[in-house]
Amino acid sequence: MKKIALNIIVNQLLILLFVLIFYKKLTILDYINVSFYIGASYLFIGILVLILQSGFFDFFSTSMKKVLYRKHIQSEITTMRPPSEVVTMKASFFFRSGMPIILFMLVALFFYSA
Repeated sequence: MKKIALNIIVNQLLILLFVLIFYKKLTILDYINVSFYIGASYLFIGILVLILQSGFFDFFSTSMKKVLYRKHIQSEITTMRPPSEVVTMKASFFFRSGMPIILFMLVALFFYSA
């Protein structure tokens, strides 16, 4: 629980820092914009990692290597690791970082629209 709270605090401070750097003022609309970009980036990376780890691109990657590489390198292609084995990151980190940011952004958007 401490790690999650620390992660949320660090991400919110990062968002506030980006708001001050890019917009030079702190408004709720600027906070919503920056938090959307950062939260969506976390979620996009998490989804990308999840798809790569599922093995979805393994067959495509192997097929493209067979087509594009020369004949004498074909034996080395079978020893190459597929993308699902190369990606070792945990997608849960990105989801645990991105979801609170998006939730805070939605709360700020609710107050902005009210």
